Amino acid sequence: MARNRLFSRPFPPVIYNPNLGDLSPLIAPPYDVIDEKQCEQLLSRHPYNIVRLILPPSLHPDDPQRYQKVASLWEQWLEGKVLIELDEPSVFVLAQRFNLMGNLREHLMLLTAIPLSDYESGLVRPHEHTMPKPKSDRLNLIRLTGAEFGQVHGLLSDEDGEWHQLLQTVTNEPVWLRGNLDGVDNLVWRISDRAFNDEVNRLLASQWLVIADGHHRYETALAFREEVPEAKSDPDNPANFIGIVLADYQHNATVLPTHRLLHFHNSESAERVIQEIRRRFRTELTEWDGTDEQLTQLLTNSQGTPFLFVAQERIWLVTVDGTESSILQPLEQLPPPLRSVDTAVLHQAFLPVVFASVGIKPDDLTISYTHDTQNAYQFARQEGNIAILLRPISLDLVREVAARGYRLPPKTTYFVPKIPSGLVMRKIINR
Repeated sequence: MARNRLFSRPFPPVIYNPNLGDLSPLIAPPYDVIDEKQCEQLLSRHPYNIVRLILPPSLHPDDPQRYQKVASLWEQWLEGKVLIELDEPSVFVLAQRFNLMGNLREHLMLLTAIPLSDYESGLVRPHEHTMPKPKSDRLNLIRLTGAEFGQVHGLLSDEDGEWHQLLQTVTNEPVWLRGNLDGVDNLVWRISDRAFNDEVNRLLASQWLVIADGHHRYETALAFREEVPEAKSDPDNPANFIGIVLADYQHNATVLPTHRLLHFHNSESAERVIQEIRRRFRTELTEWDGTDEQLTQLLTNSQGTPFLFVAQERIWLVTVDGTESSILQPLEQLPPPLRSVDTAVLHQAFLPVVFASVGIKPDDLTISYTHDTQNAYQFARQEGNIAILLRPISLDLVREVAARGYRLPPKTTYFVPKIPSGLVMRKIINR
């Protein structure tokens, strides 16, 4: 198989022993979306919940032995048959069935391993920046366990629907694994048929991927590969691959907006900001019932770049058309594709101009984030608070930004549902 293109590599899976029964109390979200409260809930859900491996032993990072303890626990679970490694290499189809804004949806994806490629190759492309600390944390974990407990999430293109049709061919077979997590039903089919993987590789041959979730894990795998001497001499060494869930972005991916919550330490500052926005930009006093459905309608029907500003009982639809003299220069400094990204317009043009005009400094406010529309609505009802509600970015635009070598501002994408940890795992090194 040529190494200058993407291809699917079947692998022998590590799974929870079927004798444990339902996977629902055993699986967990990816480590980077688990807060301290949810971590404690997962720890109490089952003695073998995967959170004991991905967040050892909880969220507290001050235990110098935390990774050694995980490595020991990993080996104990394998020796005690809590986890079992199957012999036959396979690929897997994953379906996620969930409810979004009152509508039942399904994502159909392939779970496999692909060769690790540097970003410079263009075969795998990032869409956001990463931070050193999470990569250091994950590198310590993979060094001592030699294993993957979950997958990166990647997006490919399926304009003619062939990819989706291929995955659908196995969904009439009996489900192999199943687990519900946070209301999402996760169903897995195992495929060991070489002809199926050959067809997967035919479709992957001309593809490139954008990472949806898992940038830190991908870059950690690249770093770990360099530490494995056998990987340099053997292209088939497992350290040269990474577990990934592949979905087409046209029909099997969903991204939510991340709303901004601005808390001003002085309520008068919040009022000055509102008045400056009304003076500089096109604003329309409107009504909003706090629902996702009406928010979507308000922002979809607007021309230009729309934001919904909510402060106590007042709600404004603010529209930036890009011709406002005060933000022309900062907008022109953005690369062309980022001028269409709402978060880039907001944080690199709109807010800096408004804050500078009224003398607001970074220390004068706190910015937090939420994907929950009702949370934003309730936050904005408190004095001194302003909620800024945004549209979800289009996945076409995510692909365009990645294709042109740029990265999106922080907190631009939030893909749902998350790919659970603990469904299907992979050994990288046999210790």
